[in-house]
Amino acid sequence: MENLCTVCFGMIILTETGFLMERSEIKMYSDVKLSVQEILEKRNFRNTKVIAGTGGLYRTVKWIHVMEVTQIEQLLNGSELILSTGMGLKESKEIFLAFFKQLIDSNAAGLCIELGTYMASIPEEIIELANLHHFPLIVFYEKVRFVDITQDLHTLLIKKHYQMISDLEEYSHQLNQLLLKSNPQQKILNLLHKYVNMSVCFIQNQGETYIVSNKSSKEQKQILQLLKGENIQKHMNIAHQSIQALNQKFADLFIISESGPISEFETLILDRSATALAQYILRTLYVEERRRTEVTEWIQKWLEGAHSEDQISRFLSGLDPDLEPNGCVVLLFKIDQLDEGNPEITYLKILFRSVFLSHGFFLLSTIRENKIIFILVNKRKNNDWKHRIKVGIHHIQQALVEDRKFVQIKFSIGKFMEHLSEIKKSYHTAQETFIIQEKIPKACFSYFYEELFIFRLVSIANEQGALDDFISDYLNPVLQYDQQNNGKLMETLKTYLKCNGSKQETATKLYIVRQTLYQRLQKLNELLGENFMDFYKRQAIEFAITAYEYVSSPKS
Repeated sequence: MENLCTVCFGMIILTETGFLMERSEIKMYSDVKLSVQEILEKRNFRNTKVIAGTGGLYRTVKWIHVMEVTQIEQLLNGSELILSTGMGLKESKEIFLAFFKQLIDSNAAGLCIELGTYMASIPEEIIELANLHHFPLIVFYEKVRFVDITQDLHTLLIKKHYQMISDLEEYSHQLNQLLLKSNPQQKILNLLHKYVNMSVCFIQNQGETYIVSNKSSKEQKQILQLLKGENIQKHMNIAHQSIQALNQKFADLFIISESGPISEFETLILDRSATALAQYILRTLYVEERRRTEVTEWIQKWLEGAHSEDQISRFLSGLDPDLEPNGCVVLLFKIDQLDEGNPEITYLKILFRSVFLSHGFFLLSTIRENKIIFILVNKRKNNDWKHRIKVGIHHIQQALVEDRKFVQIKFSIGKFMEHLSEIKKSYHTAQETFIIQEKIPKACFSYFYEELFIFRLVSIANEQGALDDFISDYLNPVLQYDQQNNGKLMETLKTYLKCNGSKQETATKLYIVRQTLYQRLQKLNELLGENFMDFYKRQAIEFAITAYEYVSSPKS
């Protein structure tokens, strides 16, 4: 439950007069859990008495187990009702007490012990411990056939298990029927409420909060405050399930029990409901994406700079009345063999939109030149927009790696623009970023145009055809010398400039002795002139080195 208090914009309380379905439409499920109390009503338990731990009679029993050993270790899974003659416990009170503590720690459902043959009575310390932990302690006052008890109860457990499967199937069928109707979200919440007879709370990341409950409005608000404040304690009977689609969480679903612990069956019902809600959300996302595709022509003109600031604001307001833009930027996404007919395009658009929406961006998209163009309209402060985009890209990469649908993917982000009407400039710089990314060294790689630094000038100069002459004017003697003599003057020059003329640091980084470095520097003085470290000449040489690496780099 992350930041529940920050994602809720409203609350809708669904009562008997609200969105509830007709009772005739809902088939209530059977009681599929077997409790200690229900077992005590069976014929084999007529001559028994609960002498301690009556507060735990609601405990669920998942199995019946006969146990005469005193060391439990890993023998129990939890929720077993233990039958014992006390044969191993008669030796001493200390052994009985240690055994009883192990049962409690193993989360057993209770202990049934036969008095007479091996034990005459239960020690007072055991009774006190049972009452303290609400652990049912049941005694038989005459000999009983454990084989009859286990056979009877195991048969009952198996019947209840099959009943649970049948009820789950019936519930899933009703969910599928609701998904075919209009506004199934409210109907699913109502169905869940009726099935488990508990308060249901549905908190969306973006949107309203729904509460379905028989409680008063005041009590429902208290429940909501409890969930928002994340003050849920372990002893509270609350089950939670995230509503997820495309590896993103869209909402949280809770059921709150007032009558005791939430059973395994009720947890399964909750899980089925969450899956149905996720299917509805995913379907809604696909419908919305198809609707957004209809505005492609308008977006294309926006990228070309054909719309004014007022026109853009009115257009965005029509899509999202609550949107308050705070700048925008273009993100380009490229994968191999991308075309508008690819059925995965819709999936990619939904994935991007769901991810970046959670990081404070409103998205519009279109396709051009085998790239998906995303316009990211910033909804938050613009001081951390770059970090939020990096996190979003990371999440998308993880999702695509898990899907294994796309091998080679590329991202580029243009210049962030304060005014929506300047999106054309962001689009062009995003395209330029793609071109530069293919040429720059791996150590200098960045998604962002603003982080390409001097490579932006190198790219412009290269387009104008000025790089070759510039490189030749300042580096040609060094390049020719290395080529003719298999030398390393170029590497030495680059490292020497990076070290700001520090001979000791340069020698260390090149793994050579000082004398070898002095010889190379002497040769550089001869080829470039003794003033090659002067400010302006040094700038020109450094730019030429960057340009040389740029034009020499093969396309990735």
